Order: sequence, then structure tokens, then C-alpha cells
Amino acid sequence: MADLDKASLLEYFTKNGVLVSPSALEKIIKYSSSSLIEDLVKNSDGYIDDRIVEAALKPKREMNDFEVYLPEVRFNSSVEDFRKMFVSKYEKLSRIISASSSMRGSISIKTAKHSQGQVKVIGMVSEVSMTKNGHKRVLIEDLDDSIQVFILKDRGIINEVILEDEVIGIIGNVSSSSKDPVIFADEIVRPDIPYRILDETKHEPVFVASLSDIHIGSKTFRKNEFQDMIKWFESSDDTSLSTKYLILSGDVVDGIGVYPGQENDLELLNPLDQYEALASFVSQIPEDITVFIMPGNHDTVRLSEPQPVFPEKIRKMFPSNAVFLPNPYNLKLEGKNVLVYHGMSLNDMIELIPGANYDSIGKAIEAILVRRHLSPRYGGNTPLIPSSVDYHVIEEVPDIFITGHIHSHYIGNYKGVRYVNSSTWQSQTEYQKMMNFNPKPSKLTLFDLYSRTVIVKDFDKSTS
Repeated sequence: MADLDKASLLEYFTKNGVLVSPSALEKIIKYSSSSLIEDLVKNSDGYIDDRIVEAALKPKREMNDFEVYLPEVRFNSSVEDFRKMFVSKYEKLSRIISASSSMRGSISIKTAKHSQGQVKVIGMVSEVSMTKNGHKRVLIEDLDDSIQVFILKDRGIINEVILEDEVIGIIGNVSSSSKDPVIFADEIVRPDIPYRILDETKHEPVFVASLSDIHIGSKTFRKNEFQDMIKWFESSDDTSLSTKYLILSGDVVDGIGVYPGQENDLELLNPLDQYEALASFVSQIPEDITVFIMPGNHDTVRLSEPQPVFPEKIRKMFPSNAVFLPNPYNLKLEGKNVLVYHGMSLNDMIELIPGANYDSIGKAIEAILVRRHLSPRYGGNTPLIPSSVDYHVIEEVPDIFITGHIHSHYIGNYKGVRYVNSSTWQSQTEYQKMMNFNPKPSKLTLFDLYSRTVIVKDFDKSTS
């Protein structure tokens, strides 16, 4: 089969009972080898067009390398369950803080009360207030005791944003001049994350793609743009060919009964029909791309976090390359930590962190990383299920941190941790118009697991 010209190729295909389109023939001559020509004939059903040739030319991806472990969350919603959850949070975060060089030699609050001079203590914040003289008063507690901490107004740390329920370390001096000992703080130490250094040893790109808040079933779902994205995954684009993972981080359908009058905004009223539509889209994505699917507040699972994976009746609708995750989840991809969280707590963080807003969500995301907790303050707009383990503590430092929920699109880097607030695939809703918020839809974010490369594929037709 070596060195065949057009006439010889046509004769070969005709002899084997195969018709070839003219454009397909040109591609075969330009790109193919004799082994591929034989494969085309062997696997043909009698006709070869451009699509079949492109599929044959497309390099095969390696098997994907990931780990998924689903924790079993047990709860009874008793006072004891709440206590265990806060104890779990305190113990996990205090271990991280005490391991930092600045907090070596930390002692319990009870011991600190009987000490003199400088002390180092770790506690969960119970109250934050300002004195009439402009000093900040913080009540912290550990598992046995509590103590008042004062931050004087002439200290630089007076401007630190301290949230109730976060766990912090305090370095300061004990004063016993009042009835109860207090600490005058010199330094606040948070769990924070260490600088992340990416090992950029030469490696072929492996991209993990991220999107969120698809809202299938809504009249404002961007079906055509979503279909364009799927076509891109099927293409021979170099980045597409190097994409092995796709993460859908919650609100994959619009659901029903999420807010009053939602039925008027729906194209598909039955949530099961919505999931079937999503499954149909996922089945069009190349089967060698693993699609991870997480629930959000619009999905058919409990609203309180951590949210479980979808029930079996939904999971069985999807092809074999779909893998279901709880919310939140620390996903292991080829030895890298990819922390995925739908992001309900971002609403609270926007209210709590100065400078954070829906258009520039980076300050809120970085405040979460600093505090090593996905919902640092209990309550607010983020319903949490009480359990003996706090699954919102960021125990392992992520390489990539993915959120969604607020329908924005923001990419950042904090101490080497690349993060994204993933783009929605829903146009502006009436509620968003009322709030004067313009979403940033139809953008696919891709992170290379082996380099600092971040690519955004923009499928938003309204901006073209």
C-alpha cells in the first residue's frame, strides 16, 4: 500500500466495496499512512466521509487516572451532632495552626490564664465587637475554656477581618489586672495555605475543564452554545485532544420549587426530564473524557451541605464516563488535588469580606483559602448538616480550586493555588436583572494539570 496515488487509492477502495467522498480522499492522501487506510476499510460500513477520516486521525487519549472516595455522612441533627461538628472543625484547624513555625509552643487557654508575659493560644471565635474606645474585642474558646482577646486600635491588625466561628491563633500578652485574665494581641495566625510550587517537569498537557450552573430545563439555558462546546470537545483541536476531565460543579439542572413562581421560567417542568436532557448532552462528549458531576442548590438532593451524590434513578441515565461527586469534594486527578465546591457560602463571604462582590469574587475565594474552610462562619445563607466530621475543612492544600454558584467567571491564583469561579450556561434571569447583576456565561475554563497554563474558551455568542 505504499506510495499510492489518487487513482490507485480509488481502485483499492472500490475493490473493497467502499465509497469515499472527494474531500475525505484528499485528507487520506495528505495525512494518512497505509496502516490507517487498511483500518478505514476494515472498520467501514461502505462509505467514508470527512468525519470518519478525522476520527481515525484523532490520537487516542491515555486512560484517565483519578480516585473517587465517597464518605458516608451520618447525622441525627441533635445538639450533640452540632457539638461534634464544631469540635471536628476546631481540632482539624488547630492542628494546622499549631504546626506553623510561629505557633510552636502554643498552650491551652486554661494554661494561658495562669501564665505571665507572651502566650500563644488557639481558639474558635465566638464573638467579635468593638469597644467604645475603638478597640476590637474578640472572644475565643477551645475545648475547655474561653478568654477575651483585645486588639488595640493603634495596632496594624485592628483592620483584620475576623469572622465568628473561624479558628485562629493568637500571639499576645496576658494581663491579669482585671477580674478575668485577658490577652492583648500582637499577632493573629490563621491556618492559611503554604505557597504551592508547581512541578513543571516536561509533560504532555492534560487539561481538566470546568463549568458550572448549566440550569438545563430553564427557558434561559443556552442550549446552542452548550452544543457548540460539545462540538469543540469532539473536534481535533489540540487543547480538546488533551482534555481528559470535565467538571460540572453543581446546578446542572434548574429543578423545580427552588423559588416561588419558578414553573413560569421552565421549559421542562419535570426534574427527571431535565436530567435526561443533561444525560443526552453528556453522552455526546467523547467517552474518553471523564465527566464529573456534582450537585448544587437547584439539584434533586438535600439542600444542606455536604450534599450527597445524585440518587440511583438519576445516575443510571448517564453514560459510563460520568462519575458522580458529593458537594464539596477533594478530587484526586493524576496525583493532583482538585477541590470542587458548588459555592453556596460565596453569598455569605461577599457580605463578610470588604471588597468582595459578584463581579470580582477573588477576595471571597481567597478569604476561604486563608481560613482553610469552605464556610468559615456557620449559618447565614449556607445550610450545613450537623455531623461528627466537618467536611468543609480544607485539610489538603489544593492544586486547583473550583467553585460556581454565583454565575460569574473569575480566574485567580493564591500562593500557587489556581482557582476559578466557573461560568454559567444560563442567560440573565429576571431576578438577576432586578439585582442589576450581569452574569458571565458560556465560558469553559481549562487547567493543565502539569503546568501553569489556564485557557478560557469563550462560546458566548452575544459578545461575538
